[in-house]
Amino acid sequence: MNYKVPCILLLISVSLYYLLSPAPPLSDEQLTTHLKDKVVLICGASSGIGEELAYQLARHGAKLVLVARNQDKLDVVKEGVVKLGAIDVQTISFDFSDVKGSSGVINQTIAWFGKLDYLVSNHAAMIQGAFLGFPHQQEPDFIERIFRVNLFSQIELAVHSLPHLEASKGHMFFTSSGAGETPFFSMAIYCSTKHALNGFFYSLQQELMARESPVSLTIGAFGFIQTKDLSQVMINEDGENAMSIPAWATGDVKECARGMIESYISRPSTMTYPKLSKNLGRAMWYFFPVPTFHNAMMGAFKRPGTVGNGYQESLDFVNEGREKREKLKFQQGYGISDVYIEREKS
Repeated sequence: MNYKVPCILLLISVSLYYLLSPAPPLSDEQLTTHLKDKVVLICGASSGIGEELAYQLARHGAKLVLVARNQDKLDVVKEGVVKLGAIDVQTISFDFSDVKGSSGVINQTIAWFGKLDYLVSNHAAMIQGAFLGFPHQQEPDFIERIFRVNLFSQIELAVHSLPHLEASKGHMFFTSSGAGETPFFSMAIYCSTKHALNGFFYSLQQELMARESPVSLTIGAFGFIQTKDLSQVMINEDGENAMSIPAWATGDVKECARGMIESYISRPSTMTYPKLSKNLGRAMWYFFPVPTFHNAMMGAFKRPGTVGNGYQESLDFVNEGREKREKLKFQQGYGISDVYIEREKS
């Protein structure tokens, strides 16, 4: 008997149930009651999801520590949250490729506020481009640096924040990706770091439960979130969509941030967003992994008008000049460095 069809139907039914019958959202008043005067550390706060989180948390009276590499961008975000009424806001300019130094972010937060209620580990290095098509991606020091940012620094933050979060019965949120559950075309290094992050933190969830720790931990299984940075990547020089990702498969950054904030109270083990596209992706991978899923992913990342599998066009997309290369860097600036660019030229 072929069990694929009934299993797929069951999975789709369950997915639709959770999509169409979500838990009632919390009111603004409930969030403010819970979050007022809570200390929230947001890593990766200078743009995108982290920036939106800062604005929403400021409206609910939270005390904020904002961390990113770019101090100028942090200053802009800080100015924005102060205008929204936030009183206690601190910023730290820090490069999370310095793994050992990551503990200093926790120490500085405690020095300022004396406690920590919520850790939001939202920073990451978004590396896009076919692994075999770009020699710099194959160099061990480059790969190691991306793992330092996307995994090792996150572990360091968890280790050093845990005693303080246990004292406050707090919560950790680690922003992962659908790329940590399924493979994504032309994102091999990024996918490997997110798979590793999921493996570690889902295991840590089990250990926290076994220890009967008061600290809870949520992993964000996110798809494409429509931030300004993603828009720059997806739109080409002619103002056209440079990828075949449909609008319904991308999430709204404000809605995503709101869901993250509500998870600090509901404390789920996983937050999936956008629900429909991510659950469909899971179903595809579990039941039709190869070659159906691979072909679908290659099609999604194919540039409009390309013929065949679009591999060469994907390389051309990354090679469309220095301005486009800069757009493809992640917001924290961990993308292709000048050193690797010069090595490619030589």
